Amino acid sequence: MDEAKYERQNATPLISVVMSVYNEENYLQEAIDSILGQTVQDFELILVDDCSTDRTREILRGCRDPRIHVIWNEENKGLTANLNLAISLAKGRYIARMDGDDRSHPDRFERELRYLETHPELKLISCRTETFGKEHLRSDIQGDSEYLRCRMLVRPVLAHPGFLVRGEVFRELGFRYDESFRQAQDYDLAARISRKYAIGICPEVLLEYRAHEGQVSSKAGSRQFANADRVRAYLLEELGIHLNEDEWQDYHRLVLEEHTEDKNAYLRVMKILDHIVEQNQEKKIYDPDILKDSLGRIMADWIIRGKSREIYRQAGEILHYDREYLRAYRREWMRTMRRKLGRQ
Repeated sequence: MDEAKYERQNATPLISVVMSVYNEENYLQEAIDSILGQTVQDFELILVDDCSTDRTREILRGCRDPRIHVIWNEENKGLTANLNLAISLAKGRYIARMDGDDRSHPDRFERELRYLETHPELKLISCRTETFGKEHLRSDIQGDSEYLRCRMLVRPVLAHPGFLVRGEVFRELGFRYDESFRQAQDYDLAARISRKYAIGICPEVLLEYRAHEGQVSSKAGSRQFANADRVRAYLLEELGIHLNEDEWQDYHRLVLEEHTEDKNAYLRVMKILDHIVEQNQEKKIYDPDILKDSLGRIMADWIIRGKSREIYRQAGEILHYDREYLRAYRREWMRTMRRKLGRQ
């Protein structure tokens, strides 16, 4: 299965699934099988092997399903370039992402497609995920496109391996992954798309995200974070905000939900959030009510997850006794309690 053979095929699938793999021998077969086992079978799976040196190539050569097309790189190009290559060859009406170490639920495509069909305004969606392996977490971010866009001022909101994108985003609208991003390319792409078009999250958990030492985000470490900071920086700069070194250090406390008993650290972060709200009143980039609510909920999550009784007692002062922020804080408290009761 080489690139030339792939280009000669004329069938137009409903979905093109794009994957870039490098030394994925431990998990690749499981990932591929989770795609082949989808309830929606009208797809092609385009895999780019990035010069693997383990058994990955052997596994790929053993794939006999005619819907699987493998591109063999002659030199290592990295995830971002490989995804752009696969997208340029994709023929599907929709473009789906998948990684070589994760597992898609059998009904992932079916439910994501249904969600796009019932929300025609959306150009890009992902799904909720459940992390397994080193960590056991379940994502629970929900909200409309503007809420998700506001949250991206702090951190990414869409799980990359769960992406389902309308093909027109790449073909007619001209979007591509920015190849200057070796990591956090998904954060950048979602942020750029959301500037002009609606994005969303399918409410069901449809992807099992494997946490292990070998994955890109683990291996990249600080580079992943630095690239994500590039996205945060340009989103803030659009509002006319340029953080100095000390302010970035405080903003990172919020991004990472760093545990601290220092009330002043929370107050310094609140000063940055207040500045975001104030600048948006002038720039009018985000819906002002949704922006304040989303920032308040992010701040509330940080306070709640810190599990400091002293900070709990000072939450009102930290939030300036602001009505909107306090409402967001109470809402997050209730959501946390419901989650705990649901696990009992």
